[in-house]
Amino acid sequence: MPLTASRPALLVDGSDLEFRDLVHDMLAFAAAIQEVRNRLGALIGLSGTQYTLLTSIARLTSRTPELGVNTLAEHLHLSGAFVTIEVNKLVAAGLVTKAPNPDDRRRVVLAVTEEAERRLSEMTQVQVPANDTLFEPLSTHEFRMLRAIIAKLAGTGERTLRLIDYLAPNGTLEEMERRLPPTV
Repeated sequence: MPLTASRPALLVDGSDLEFRDLVHDMLAFAAAIQEVRNRLGALIGLSGTQYTLLTSIARLTSRTPELGVNTLAEHLHLSGAFVTIEVNKLVAAGLVTKAPNPDDRRRVVLAVTEEAERRLSEMTQVQVPANDTLFEPLSTHEFRMLRAIIAKLAGTGERTLRLIDYLAPNGTLEEMERRLPPTV
């Protein structure tokens, strides 16, 4: 089988087997964490995405009192348009407020409502043991290392998708052959 990566840091003794195992383990963990998120959201009547937005607004406002949609979108690595749509659903549900930003009236400041705080507080009865179990194998040092590694990797997704779109703009391999330089 041809290699699926070429960077020496990703190959062990010239093989990509460990890299493939890492990708498959990450996919399994990503699927598990997505399902945990969906189930936690459902406990308080939200989709997984809405749950993530709500918890992020609740936590980020302590660091960023004038939290806006763009800052929230950047933090979650999502588009501003998507975040706006989902935040509007949370506003309609009475869980988030939007107020004009005093420094720039074109922008809004997001905050959670008392009802949202109540739901998030009640949910911790399930959330805490779920998170503790999900990350149980990690030591403090491993947790900090993982946090740093994932922070690095989170920023590569959009660039990678743009690369795939460039190499195969019509979603097939036919175009790719015309875009790659010839190999010697």
